[in-house]
Amino acid sequence: MKSNLFVWLFVFIAAGSFAQSTYLRRDMDYYFQIERMDILSGQVSDTLHTALNGFSRKDAVQFVENYGKQSDETLNTTEREEGAKIVSKSGEWAENGDGAIESEYSLFNTFYERESDFLHYKSDLVTFVLNPVIYYQQTAESGNLKQNLFYNSKGIEARGLLGKRIGFYTIFTDNQERGPLHHQQYVSSHQAVPGITYYKDFKIGKPGLAQDYLYAAGYVDAEVLRNTVNVTFGTDKFQIGDGYRSLFLSDFGSNYTFLKINTRFGKFNYQNLYMELTPQYFRGGDRLLPRKYATMHHLSVNAFKWLNIGLFEAIAFGRKDHFDFRYLNPIILYRSVEQTNGSPDNALLGFNFKINTGVKAVIYGQAILDEFNFKEIKAGNGWWANKYGLQLGIKFADMFGIKNLLVQAEGNLVRPFTYSFRDSVADYSNYNQPLAHPYGANFMEADFIVHYKPFRKTYLTWKTFYNRQGRDTLSTVSFGGDIFKSYNRKNADYGISMFNGSVSDVLYTNLNLSYEIRDNLYFDLGGGFRYEHSDHPANPSRNSVQVYTGLRLNALRKQYDY
Repeated sequence: MKSNLFVWLFVFIAAGSFAQSTYLRRDMDYYFQIERMDILSGQVSDTLHTALNGFSRKDAVQFVENYGKQSDETLNTTEREEGAKIVSKSGEWAENGDGAIESEYSLFNTFYERESDFLHYKSDLVTFVLNPVIYYQQTAESGNLKQNLFYNSKGIEARGLLGKRIGFYTIFTDNQERGPLHHQQYVSSHQAVPGITYYKDFKIGKPGLAQDYLYAAGYVDAEVLRNTVNVTFGTDKFQIGDGYRSLFLSDFGSNYTFLKINTRFGKFNYQNLYMELTPQYFRGGDRLLPRKYATMHHLSVNAFKWLNIGLFEAIAFGRKDHFDFRYLNPIILYRSVEQTNGSPDNALLGFNFKINTGVKAVIYGQAILDEFNFKEIKAGNGWWANKYGLQLGIKFADMFGIKNLLVQAEGNLVRPFTYSFRDSVADYSNYNQPLAHPYGANFMEADFIVHYKPFRKTYLTWKTFYNRQGRDTLSTVSFGGDIFKSYNRKNADYGISMFNGSVSDVLYTNLNLSYEIRDNLYFDLGGGFRYEHSDHPANPSRNSVQVYTGLRLNALRKQYDY
């Protein structure tokens, strides 16, 4: 009943719509160039509210084209070409109506008529883009040479516009994977593959844990009030925040069914997100998995030309076989509804900001509040329910005058028991994976990320993460790091400090080179080092060096930075 209501609501709204736009993925190779342009513009953008990821193709193209016009005198030939390439890969939204660059080497006058698209068809009424997805990566890991580490993916993706009223995007891939040891440990302990829903064990009996799974995402999207209200319905995932990590909503985890309403007017952007999720479960035979739900809204305001601020609220809840329709109200404070219901649900409040300094840098941050008592904080006695998280980061564009360079430094801190709940249904998770930061809670993390494009077809990425976390031991007691454990099993009421429990340190650094052989066809070569140490035998302590190479077409690079 609930699902049918969402579908009919969407169809009814879309019937009077004007135009739509699909979304860019945040881990696309050229995504950092859009962020770099945003920084160099010297102000926050009314077109591109960067805390809402990924960007819509329409907004991204409009922003890149406007940036090119405003900065035309300062851009060199390479930068103009970069902007044209970005527009070309979402050419249906170019100012001239079709910005996809024509190819010099089409096949049979049908395939690759446009550089970035295997099949590209456009008429006054229909735009359709079809691309194959192919990816193979081979990895070697020190201390683990007996295992064949690989990632293999093949599938198809498509997007289009129908009558300039309804748009769609869909992707489907078949995948097999045996990742490094820490990935295998994650799959075993969480009973989940990061970013994936259902999976099955693969190559049983051979060294190392391998997985076989399907990946699918798809949605329809409509602009129901021109340049103001946009409605999207489907299955995918999003991220809220300007950081590499997010304390609100992360795209680290698996897809979910959603209905999204985005309203933009002037300097304001207001987003509602209604989600159907899967609560914590134990893998077993085929059966109908239970459901839970979440509602979120985020208000983004460009308060000044240099300052963007955002307010966030989320409720995670479980109701047997139905959505709680009181949470459908798009403008009410959800916490007030939750209290009216008797406070049975998991409520979170958040604040974020971004400052464009005007000197080729932006400063950003987030604060998430799960629960706290000011009196207890003032007392300084380590009350367990003072649950909150903080993020602070900075991004530099073109440091030292080096073009096409983006440098990012970020710190994250989340108190013990944040995101957890008294039951396993309303914790802040989906399909055995966190909805926010991949480490859960009870941790402090420092990130350093460099994106650089030294040549026309070459992308360099260096990422380093250091994390200290308090983890659980073999007992059933919760020390606050595992958000899937009930906080009723906490180890104490008072004296709870950071890194409560077994202290574990993880350092991971990775350097990657991607060469774009032709549009969307990349050759990858890279390596990394991972150090992990714990003061308790229940948690792993190991070091490893990883080297990999891969070839991918229309695919996002596989990363193991968790």
